[in-house]
Amino acid sequence: MFWQDFLAQATLFSWGPVSIRWYGLLMVLAILLAAFYALKKAKNKPQISQNKLDELFFYLLIFGLLGARLYHVFFFSWTYFSHNLLEIFQVWHGGLAIQGALLAGVLTVYFWTKKNNMSFWQISDWLAPALSLGQFLGRWGNYFNQELFGKPSDAWYAIPIATVNRVEGFKNFTHFQPTFFYESILDLFLFFVLVYLIKKKPQRSVITWAYLAGYGLIRFSLEFLRIDPAPIVFGLRFPQLISLVLFLVAIFYLFLKKSRVLPKLNK
Repeated sequence: MFWQDFLAQATLFSWGPVSIRWYGLLMVLAILLAAFYALKKAKNKPQISQNKLDELFFYLLIFGLLGARLYHVFFFSWTYFSHNLLEIFQVWHGGLAIQGALLAGVLTVYFWTKKNNMSFWQISDWLAPALSLGQFLGRWGNYFNQELFGKPSDAWYAIPIATVNRVEGFKNFTHFQPTFFYESILDLFLFFVLVYLIKKKPQRSVITWAYLAGYGLIRFSLEFLRIDPAPIVFGLRFPQLISLVLFLVAIFYLFLKKSRVLPKLNK
């Protein structure tokens, strides 16, 4: 297969001192795709003025990126960054964590809805499918950056990784599992599941927790394959442990909701 011999490059093209990188381009496209779906296609779109929508998306973008960066810095690479503080701001060198972006996004929506006297669950249910759709596209940035790949593999779908990008201890291997691709496809599947659930007109909060359960399960499963450095807690990779807790909490909540133990939520 052609991708078994195709070595992805991080830079799309350069013009003098300016370089356009695949990762940045795909992140921008993923954000635009998610925003377009949320604004134009979502059937449960809340009635909010355009100014308020612009404000919400602006805050989500800023604090999402900030959360993704700080999560990576403090939970994965603090030993390094504590001696290189100025590099914390050099995001073009890589280092964003989706779980940090999710946490920051949840807090942003919570405080924004509280400030504007709106339902947190209505907004989060509305945004959850768009987020999953954006993740589907955004994960391809990892392919061109040659990062976050899985264990060595000689399968027909394995991808080549340049020596400089291989994880320590795996320098002698050439092809690895494309975990970015697995997650991309599973994120797209999760998107369609959420769209299906929306058509069933569930109670508020169900779509949000279904997304959290689905993504928690996706990330927990794929962490078994990933070999990039990560802290080990209770025998699990740190992102895997967080994903497991998230999945269990979400499933427990949905079970209680299904059993009508929990009341309807308007806030």
